[in-house]
Amino acid sequence: MAALAEAAADESPTSLVEDYSYPGAAQVEADRGIKLIKGDGHIMLADCGADPNLPPEDLILVQTTKPGSPAQTNHCFKATGTSGVLTMEVGDVFFIRGESDRTLAAKVQVQDTTPVVETEKVEPEEWQPVGVGQGRGAATLLELRYPFTS
Repeated sequence: MAALAEAAADESPTSLVEDYSYPGAAQVEADRGIKLIKGDGHIMLADCGADPNLPPEDLILVQTTKPGSPAQTNHCFKATGTSGVLTMEVGDVFFIRGESDRTLAAKVQVQDTTPVVETEKVEPEEWQPVGVGQGRGAATLLELRYPFTS
């Protein structure tokens, strides 16, 4: 009887608390050199398609100045739903192109003389320069969010 009670105690359910960690983040960092931290599941890393420099209009495009092929320096994200957030660390970003339907808030840290964190507004299908794309220091993308809030 004691063995049965002990076996039942070992079958207790695990916690169902969601911490919103990005699934497969360690593999993405190893493969692509970008750190995806957490989000609500409405902004997800996506394949940029046949031309990584000009992906489909329904994808967010983040371009970096890191050396390598366009598939290594361009990162695409798919947004779904009416709101979304994804925190990350993508270094050396110089352009962010908005997808076709949403205005995004892109939080970036720019390494100016004094490093500054600021939020850039990225309109649908528009190319928003950041960091060296604006003639400033290197920029790290920290967060994508919609709808836009400053």
